[in-house]
Amino acid sequence: MKDRSKIKVLAIIPARGGSKRLPRKNIREICGRPLLAYTIKAARNAERITHFLVSSEDNEIIEVARKYNAPVPFVRPAELSGDKVRNIDVVDHALRFMEGAKGVTYDIIVLLQPTSPVRDHGHIDSAVELLWNSDCDSLASVKGPFKKRDPILKAIRNGILEDYSPVKDLKNVEPFYLYNASLYAVKRDYFVRHKKLISPKQIPLIMDKFHSVDVDTDADFLVAESYINYMKNQNKDNSL
Repeated sequence: MKDRSKIKVLAIIPARGGSKRLPRKNIREICGRPLLAYTIKAARNAERITHFLVSSEDNEIIEVARKYNAPVPFVRPAELSGDKVRNIDVVDHALRFMEGAKGVTYDIIVLLQPTSPVRDHGHIDSAVELLWNSDCDSLASVKGPFKKRDPILKAIRNGILEDYSPVKDLKNVEPFYLYNASLYAVKRDYFVRHKKLISPKQIPLIMDKFHSVDVDTDADFLVAESYINYMKNQNKDNSL
């Protein structure tokens, strides 16, 4: 296996300007800074990242990204700017551009959604280490474990609230985890072959409730603001 000090890692922050659910959310201020700035700071402070960039088609977002010292080596092509464009296509474009521009072949690609402002550089470094030392081809961040005395998942059947997946012994309910959309990492060769960020076997990066906040609505902004202020006051995260 390649010496870990020689691993080449590319981190991509996708930040398009056409969000429909929450217009201009990537540059909306949260605790005095644009949402995008938090992910830029995490990427800049991560020791395991070789290069990172912001991919956007939006001039205002590009200006904000550069203000917070993020590389923006290209303007995303118009065909990759609609609301139906997949992250896979954005990653593929950025990878091909950067490998051509830098003359390197990366080992790992990391996707960092700007809607996760409480995720810090330590999570990024841990993700790279976990994936590189694993036989799995990809990694995803998750929140959990969720395990309560009674099953948390419910279904409404014939107007009645019932257990979604009934279990015979409530003492032995298996905990479950949920994607938190904060971080995905994939080995470069797997991505190039399959054009997928998710492989059949994934290694998890488990994140707590605070760091897992995902901002897509006005209510999410309020939650994220409270978490950021709480963690600042508790000195739990100096990167915020």
